[in-house]
Amino acid sequence: MTKKIFMGLALAAGLWSCTEDYTDWESPQKNDSNDPVQKFALAIQPTVQAIDFATEKAQTIQLFTTNAGDKVEGYALEFTANDTEKSATINATPDGKVTAADLIGVVKSIYGNAPEERTFNVAVATDVTISTADGDVKARKTATPFTLKAKLEASYIAPAYYVVGGTLDWAASAASKEQKFSHSDKSVYDDPVFTITIPASSGDTWFAIGDDEALDAITNNGDWSKLLGTTAGNGDTSLTGTLAPRSELGNEGSICMPGSLGASFFKITINMEEYSYEITPVVIAAQYYVVGDVQGWSDSKKTCLFTPGENNILSYTTKWKGEYDLKIWDANSFGNWDAAWGCAVDGDNSPSGNLINSGAQAISAPSAEFYTFTIDLNTMTYTWTKLANQSPTEYTNISLIGEFNGWGGDFELEQVTPHNWYAIYTQAADGQLKFRANHDWSTNWGFGNDMDWNVTDAFNKIGSNGAGNIFVPAGTYAVYLNDITGSMMFVAQ
Repeated sequence: MTKKIFMGLALAAGLWSCTEDYTDWESPQKNDSNDPVQKFALAIQPTVQAIDFATEKAQTIQLFTTNAGDKVEGYALEFTANDTEKSATINATPDGKVTAADLIGVVKSIYGNAPEERTFNVAVATDVTISTADGDVKARKTATPFTLKAKLEASYIAPAYYVVGGTLDWAASAASKEQKFSHSDKSVYDDPVFTITIPASSGDTWFAIGDDEALDAITNNGDWSKLLGTTAGNGDTSLTGTLAPRSELGNEGSICMPGSLGASFFKITINMEEYSYEITPVVIAAQYYVVGDVQGWSDSKKTCLFTPGENNILSYTTKWKGEYDLKIWDANSFGNWDAAWGCAVDGDNSPSGNLINSGAQAISAPSAEFYTFTIDLNTMTYTWTKLANQSPTEYTNISLIGEFNGWGGDFELEQVTPHNWYAIYTQAADGQLKFRANHDWSTNWGFGNDMDWNVTDAFNKIGSNGAGNIFVPAGTYAVYLNDITGSMMFVAQ
């Protein structure tokens, strides 16, 4: 065998030496440096097909192995799904490992927090370093995608929750389910926060919380053990805390809000991912004011007063700038920025939202147009309503005219925001008066018949053109008129 090999080599050498394309073996050999790169194909071998994070507790997960060895410094993984256009990218180590946190983040970013099994196509790409005769060459390589199933861990969150007790009979409120928490239109796993505002009792306000199963158990079986109470103990008065079923607490765990807080309502917020609660006492003041860009963010100018409506719903109508427009102060807290009401996200221009007064941020109108901004003190929420007429009648002047000047002159008001007029006015003696526009009687505002409105009986009325004279007792008043809505207000100073 050895002889045959040498003879073959000798024959080959002789044939090569007879060709015109003689190559000197002393010369350096040249190869196509791209050949090794082109020939290398990245191959992936998945090491796991499905991950359930309810049982998988490792911080690092071996997702795949490859044939790249030490040719790579890491991998880029792109996760896509057939039923959504969303995708997400994370990194893997050179040996095909990912962190559980990154993988959980992928699932949440594409599908949210619901604990359902999700199926992904995983594409793997990397820069491979290949050694060639001309040196190391880097090339981008991709592998055939593989399939991975993943399921998040999540505590059970019920579709709905209710307050039991408060100002209502406990058993009756469980049966009626009338004190239901509000919730967004998102999945409860994507938004685990529920809110409700309940009226305060004349004394202390006691209550607990439950889902449909808990309330049905009370009504059908007299079983109160599934109600959620505070872990701090029965009768705890803290404004924040955690919840647990009575069966685990070993006591009723009822929450108690003291009458000494002076609240008219209690806003209750629960986060059922954390099983936590936060309670905000709501004190209904006589007046509420706009503070913001429209009045120069002044902590002394009470020039922009909300119009009170029925059932603790207030409104303010003007042309807004659409950028960091306002916060809200009640009459008792005016000037205290820590007590101002606003939204959670600075500059939020959503058409509606929740009001907060802990870390409150400026609320923005949806656009720079005429809107009525409405606040509901029962639920501590707000709504923007765009006016159909974006070109309301403009007036050069709005003034007071009446017995104080013999119906022969005008006390001028200042236009403090578009179509909102304000002045501090002193009535020397009891008398009747009206508002009028442009020093002319063709447009004037009053209420009912003459003397139907005494401003000391109610500080606000909605006026109409040509209506009756307003009776104003002697005194000094902050006077307001909105010429779009007809809202007239006299606040004694």
